[in-house]
Amino acid sequence: MSNFFPKLKVFCRNMTVVRCKILTNKMTGKNMLFSSSGFFKTLSTLQPPEKADAAVNLKDYRAAMGSVPSPVVIVTTAEYNKVTGSWYKRGATCGSFTSISSNPPIVSFSIQMPSRLHNLLLRTKKFAIQVLSEQQVHYSLHFSKHCEEDIDQFANIPHHIDSHGNVLLTDMVALLVCKAQAAHLVGDHYLWLGNVEMAWHCKNAEPLLYWRRTYRSLGDELFLKAFEELTLPYEYWDHEAHLRLAWNYIKEYGKEAATPLVKSGIQKFNEVNKDKVKRDYHETVTIFYIELICLAMNESKVAQLSFDDFLLSNKHLLDRNLLFEYYSPDMLSSQQARIRFVSPDKKPLPSSMS
Repeated sequence: MSNFFPKLKVFCRNMTVVRCKILTNKMTGKNMLFSSSGFFKTLSTLQPPEKADAAVNLKDYRAAMGSVPSPVVIVTTAEYNKVTGSWYKRGATCGSFTSISSNPPIVSFSIQMPSRLHNLLLRTKKFAIQVLSEQQVHYSLHFSKHCEEDIDQFANIPHHIDSHGNVLLTDMVALLVCKAQAAHLVGDHYLWLGNVEMAWHCKNAEPLLYWRRTYRSLGDELFLKAFEELTLPYEYWDHEAHLRLAWNYIKEYGKEAATPLVKSGIQKFNEVNKDKVKRDYHETVTIFYIELICLAMNESKVAQLSFDDFLLSNKHLLDRNLLFEYYSPDMLSSQQARIRFVSPDKKPLPSSMS
C-alpha cells in the first residue's frame, strides 16, 4: 500500500451514504474510491463533463438541487402598532434555511420577492426560525399559502409573543431567535442573515425534511406529498386546494395526462375521508374547473408563474358562484352530471375550451 495516499471521504449515491477512502495511485496518478469490497470506481467516471454548457438548463438545475434534503422552517416576525394597540405578524414557510457560522452563530434563509414578510423584516430587524416536526406538515401548508394583508395568519395557530416581541409557535423541534444582520438581493430572492441570540431544541422529535421530486414550489411540493400520501389534514381540502391540485398536475403532465390523475386523486382522498366529506365526487364540476384552469394557463403571458401568482391573476376561479354562471342547480344536481361530464345549460364554455 506504499504507492497510495489515503484520504477519508463520504460518497453518496442513490440516497445511501457509504464511507470510503479516496486513494491516489502514485503510479497512475488516478484517484480511486475504495470500500470494504475493494476498488469499485475511478473518480474520473464521477466527474462532470469537461465542457459546461453556456447556459445552465433551469429544469436540470432545480432537479439537481431538489436532491438535497433540507429542514422545513417557519420564519416569523412581528411589529407592535402603538396606535391600534395590536401586533402585525407575518410568517412564511422556508426550505432554504442553513447555518452559516457556528462561532459566532449565524444562520441564513431566503424568501422570494415580492414578500410582505421581507418588508416587515426591514422594519423589525429580527426574526424567529421555527423548525417543524414530521407531524407539523399542516403548519408548512398554512404558512406557504398566499395571505392577504388584512388577514391574521396566526388566528388559529397556537403561538405567543415573548417579551422581546418575537412570534413563537408551540411544540417546535427547534427554535432560533435572531437579530437580523443583513439582507442581500440574490437573483429573484432576498437572502437574510441573522445572528442567533437564543437557541432551543427538543431531544425527542424528528424534523420535517424536504426534497423536491420536481421543480415545484416548496408549498406545492409539501401539499402534493401530503395529498398523495393521503395525510393532508381535511381542513385544508377546500376549493383552493382542488385548484392547486389540478394546476400542479396540468403544469407538470399536460391536460390529457393530468385529468385522470386529478380525478382518481380526488376519489381516493374522498374515500379515506368519507366520514367528513359532505359532497361526493362530481365529474362535471371536476372537468369544468380543469377546463377553466387550462384556459387561464394558456392565456397567461408568464410561463413560470407560481400557483399563488396564477391565482392572483385569476381570482375568478375562487368565486364559488362561477359554476352557476354556466350551470343551473337542477343540472348540477342530476345523477347524469355527477357520473359524467355534461355541457353547460345556461351559457356555453369559452370558445377556446369548447
